Amino acid sequence: MLVVALLTLPCDGQAAADDSPTVDWGRDLYMSYCVSCHGWTGKGDGPAGLALKSPPADLTQLSARNGGEFPTAQVKKYIEGEKPIQAHGSRKMPVWGKVFRRESTGAEARMQYFALSKFLESIQSGD
Repeated sequence: MLVVALLTLPCDGQAAADDSPTVDWGRDLYMSYCVSCHGWTGKGDGPAGLALKSPPADLTQLSARNGGEFPTAQVKKYIEGEKPIQAHGSRKMPVWGKVFRRESTGAEARMQYFALSKFLESIQSGD
């Protein structure tokens, strides 16, 4: 799987197409790790979100809240756990970056961050 992911990386810095294997992998990761809180469409309406200290973010508005530019570096920091998320409460709450690193090699964990970020970029709303 890592080889496939590496081969699908865009070489020119452009975002991957919405139907690329990288975005598909990111969608799979999202469905495994994020959908329960952020919901099927990323709008923050997942069933587990009700139990959080603060409502989950609407992940379809990340670009809109960042002047129309997708905040790739910030998203990576949130996923890795470098930047705390208020809704998750204390740092005792699992951080997905730690899970990715525990389940994968360092290189594959980085690919997971990248794929999840590309999926999130693909669901940005133009609103």
